[in-house]
Amino acid sequence: MQSLVPEVYKYPDTSQSPVQKGDIRAVENPITAVFDLAEDVEARSPKIRVSIVYARIFIAFGLLLDAIMIVLVSENQALALLLTILIFFLLSVRRWLPDATSRGVILGLALLAGVFDVLAFQSAIVFGIILVPFFFLGRIAMEYLREVHSFFEYYALRHRIVKSVRDADPVAYIPPGNDATQRVLAFLASRNPAVGQLMKTPGGVVTPAILPGKSGMMYRFDVVVRRAPTALRGLLGFGSPGTAIYVKSFTAPPSLSDLQAIKRAVEDISIGTRIPPVRVIAVWRADGDVKLSDEAYDFVTKEVVQVTLFGVEHTCSLQSIEENADGTYDFIPFIPEIAGLGPQTSPAAA
Repeated sequence: MQSLVPEVYKYPDTSQSPVQKGDIRAVENPITAVFDLAEDVEARSPKIRVSIVYARIFIAFGLLLDAIMIVLVSENQALALLLTILIFFLLSVRRWLPDATSRGVILGLALLAGVFDVLAFQSAIVFGIILVPFFFLGRIAMEYLREVHSFFEYYALRHRIVKSVRDADPVAYIPPGNDATQRVLAFLASRNPAVGQLMKTPGGVVTPAILPGKSGMMYRFDVVVRRAPTALRGLLGFGSPGTAIYVKSFTAPPSLSDLQAIKRAVEDISIGTRIPPVRVIAVWRADGDVKLSDEAYDFVTKEVVQVTLFGVEHTCSLQSIEENADGTYDFIPFIPEIAGLGPQTSPAAA
């Protein structure tokens, strides 16, 4: 006879878990719980990132052994070596391409090279059917692990930014200076020592700056602070990508067309110089009750300056900084200064 007592679902026992000591369903304050969860993930993210690094090393070692086996077992060793290197090269180049069509073409060429690599085994083709697809899977796994690593790097940076906003002083005072651009740079240097050090670098500050873009157009900014990329960045894609701070001052609230022009100019210049922007600032003096228009407000809060350099997508907010009559700044959006100087980066979409 079936029992009339309903079966009670038993939740997993988490009492011995190193992650959660209590009942995971218990929530006292949702906002506090969200911050606590973020702190918990941030505390464990270094160990996770190390695990990802070890996994990538293990897969890379497996790929090397697999490539050696492909060459040794294949009856046409020279052809197998050439095709294996070609497959690795095509799969590596694929992620640097900007659009899905070109990436699909490169993937098709890599698959075609893989078919010929299998055929190079001839009588030992059974081993080719096993080894070559394993090489493909290993290379794809490496890419997915790279994306996971990038996600944790992004999460850790985002967490530090949100936390710094929560802990930041709500009032920002305008420092002394000859004009609005000099004052805002002095403010940034007081919040971020890397900016101050960059401003002391010979040739680091250009004022006023008239710079060419990739399209050939010339653009003018009141101040541009730049650090050139390292030599290996342009040659091999390694090292620092460099940074650039663009400042343009206005005597009235910048309009939507002004902000759109700044965005186009910075993107065009960044592609031409191959230096990603880290700050793009429109600074202006508030007289009376004037404010940004609704269209301009939506633009600075929703749009970003976005450039792709060497297969890496760099994004940077366009920021409106208002000088108030009471000697304080008003930021839209608020961008906290964290340790170091560098743009937000993420892999280009696959």
